[in-house]
Amino acid sequence: MRKLMKLMPLLLMGMLATALSGCEESNKPDLKSNFDRKMTAVTQEVKTTKSTDKALLLVSFGSTWDAPQQSFKELVKSFKAKFPDRDVYFSFTSEICMTRCAQKGWNYYAPQFYMEALGNAGYKDIAVQSLHVIPGEEYLRVQNCLKDFHNHSVEGGKTPFADVTVYLAGPLLYEGVDCDKVAAELHKNFGKEVKAGKLVCFMGHGNPANMNYGNGNSRYIMIEEALQKLDKHYFVATVDMEGNYIGEMIGRMKKAGFNSGEVILHPLMSIAGDHANNDLKGGINTPAEEGSWRAEMVKAGYTCPLENCIMKGLADYPAIANVWISHMEQALKEAPMYPEKED
Repeated sequence: MRKLMKLMPLLLMGMLATALSGCEESNKPDLKSNFDRKMTAVTQEVKTTKSTDKALLLVSFGSTWDAPQQSFKELVKSFKAKFPDRDVYFSFTSEICMTRCAQKGWNYYAPQFYMEALGNAGYKDIAVQSLHVIPGEEYLRVQNCLKDFHNHSVEGGKTPFADVTVYLAGPLLYEGVDCDKVAAELHKNFGKEVKAGKLVCFMGHGNPANMNYGNGNSRYIMIEEALQKLDKHYFVATVDMEGNYIGEMIGRMKKAGFNSGEVILHPLMSIAGDHANNDLKGGINTPAEEGSWRAEMVKAGYTCPLENCIMKGLADYPAIANVWISHMEQALKEAPMYPEKED
């Protein structure tokens, strides 16, 4: 009996450990079933949509805000009109955006699901369009996704998608000439304001220094230079590019002699989502939320009322959306990304 009493604490500890272990296991997400659920959904979409052997996959970072959903629909509509011989699909690269959108009943999936489903469905020609703004971190993810698709192997070492023709069209500001084109279109929309002496400041996203793949951050410097060739009242800064935050931009504004005046703020992003509404506009109240661009402008001595925060993304301007489309047109004229052309 005494032995049993001594063993009781050990038995209880063992039972508790087993119970806790069971709870931990039950709380773990079923990653396999989650993957299968997404793969099944995309496979069904492709099965329902497929009408030809050519596909076009649009790849955006994504957004959880309402207004960008319409921006995405308009982009899909524009690409369908321009490439009627291709079935058009749309994907997100942001896992956070996909998860939060799913909670709202909006189902978006990552490009790797679409690429596998398109390959399995028998598409012989797949064109992929990056809807990002700069050739940075997110664009690298798209490139890696296509590389993984091309090299995908199955049992026996076979690579079933190795012969699928894959084209990749770059982001909006892929080359220097794109900065000139976008700057010209923005000037068409804000030329009247800058001529009246107002300052127009654009918020880009940018990449942290350790993630500045392909030197994509340089595009923000290039487009500010392109805009200032048209009028000195334009300035560009970012959320994440080291050395080009709002503080540095305000420094450039004051150095140029603009110590006060009315400021218009506009996102230099494909859509007007979280950064535009929070980091730029700083909410819907006055004064704006501390740290937002609207608040920082007022703190620096400028006038920036709520209505001067323009909630439009670059994709909302048809002429700028056409720059993305022109990239796809050019990509289809050149050698595909895969299969790689032998020298």
